[in-house]
Amino acid sequence: MHQRFIRKTTALLMSLFILLGSLPGTAGAEAKGRAKNVILLIPDGMGISYMTAARIFKGEELSFERYVKGLMKTYSADTNITDSAAAGTAMATGYKTNNGMISVTPEGKQPSSILDAAKEKGKGTGLVATSRITHATPAVFTAHDPSRGNEVAIALDYIGNVDVILGGGRDMFLPQKDGGNQPERDLIAEAKDQGYDYITSRSDLNRVTGDKVLGLFDMSDLKYDIDRDQANVPSLAEMTGLAVDVLSRNDQGFFLMVEGSQIDWAGHANDPVALIHDVLAFEEAVNVALEFAKKDGNTLVVIVGDHETGGINIGNTAGGYKENIAVLKKAKGSANAVRDALKKQAVQLPLGSAKQVDGRYYMPVREWVRELKGELVYDEAASSVQVSVNGTAFAMNLLNETIVQGEETEEGIYFLEEGTAYIDVQKAATMIGLQAGIGTVEGEPGKTKAYIVDIRKVMEPIVGLELTESDLQWLTSVNWESGSALSNEVGTVISAHALISWGSRHHTGEEVPLYAYGIGADEFVGLIDNTDLPRILSYLMGVEHFSDETEFMQKLENRRNH
Repeated sequence: MHQRFIRKTTALLMSLFILLGSLPGTAGAEAKGRAKNVILLIPDGMGISYMTAARIFKGEELSFERYVKGLMKTYSADTNITDSAAAGTAMATGYKTNNGMISVTPEGKQPSSILDAAKEKGKGTGLVATSRITHATPAVFTAHDPSRGNEVAIALDYIGNVDVILGGGRDMFLPQKDGGNQPERDLIAEAKDQGYDYITSRSDLNRVTGDKVLGLFDMSDLKYDIDRDQANVPSLAEMTGLAVDVLSRNDQGFFLMVEGSQIDWAGHANDPVALIHDVLAFEEAVNVALEFAKKDGNTLVVIVGDHETGGINIGNTAGGYKENIAVLKKAKGSANAVRDALKKQAVQLPLGSAKQVDGRYYMPVREWVRELKGELVYDEAASSVQVSVNGTAFAMNLLNETIVQGEETEEGIYFLEEGTAYIDVQKAATMIGLQAGIGTVEGEPGKTKAYIVDIRKVMEPIVGLELTESDLQWLTSVNWESGSALSNEVGTVISAHALISWGSRHHTGEEVPLYAYGIGADEFVGLIDNTDLPRILSYLMGVEHFSDETEFMQKLENRRNH
């Protein structure tokens, strides 16, 4: 009787152990080599608040949030705030390096990547990105270079080493004689010679028939998803679908890295519209991976950013305990789209002959009126000038250097010097119902110009907001000739309306959330380092990239369970 009770109790405990060990979220040792396929999706720069913002905007959880497993540390070898090159190197090779280095350690070693290991085992390999495909994150999986900026050299390591290559950056593969950056070699021609299908537009996706494809959909980077040319440029989800379709033809399995590159760039720009739309576009790519994994049954899907960018906060001091993300739903374009539209529609006035006084630009009134296609009548007897520009009239009293507009009289808008009236370009624009942004080029004062435009008329239909006078002042306070200053300020203005605040225009040092589904997903439970990621993947794929990975996995399990 006693022995029968012990046997029953033992059997019950064993059953409970097996049951509990199989519950989702419980970390347990997965069998080595069980994951035939691995799809690693990297939302570059995405932190937890990115997910919160996208969830509020969407009105429901993102599809992969239910698969959250833990957090991943992101620091690099030389700083607690990593860049994408160092973070990617750790995630691809398992080794820390300094910021800016592509799969090269501080000591100069060149460790191979998890993609290389998969290729050596006969698996298919793929890289997909919405940046130039030679940009830092995709580059670390196939190239080695002490500087992430050497993309011309980095491009040489793609053809023949990676089966599926999809993204932007055609210029890095074309020779200089054809408008590219390669001094002599035509990497696209070489790819064709090696059996790659070469495609350049969304309509080409359906004509891929081989097991290798090179798809370069822009000369440089692709645009934010909200600005994407949907007729001609595939979405990240569509590129992911093509990659999975091509790579799944390999009976040995595959390794695929998919990067939502522009999420990071939206963070740098502090642009909540671009950020949210690119996170949601990334979600669609994840859905493609998840759908395949659920049908296949032999696939692991891992979603994790390489770092956080921008330090975004849902809420700001002015808003108190409120957020206004819903206001972003009316937006039809990113801050970049606003910048481009403003500069395209503006009248550009060269300020080479202008005078600069206390940081403000004054140009001859006659020249200002002529450039804006207005009318000017000089009344010598009355010492006055009648001006009509953009449907607005005012009079300049030359005796006391005032301007009369309706019943208002203003001073300090112009001055006289040697018989010429010089008018304040920005104040004059405001008088005629427009705004003036000043663009300067460092060291080249002859290239200084004013952009005269109705900011409200151009910007409001794109962002779906009513701009305030304060917004207009902020937008005209930055250098319009700078590559990013204007679009960054547009992002700041939009964020203020959404009651969103930011801590930086760079990366931050926080941990990032990790999500996983499929074979071995529970091996990522808890807090891991970014160098742990390829070790876990190697073990689960059975590619034996690290000699100590079995011991490493045991230590990882012990750490989680004790």
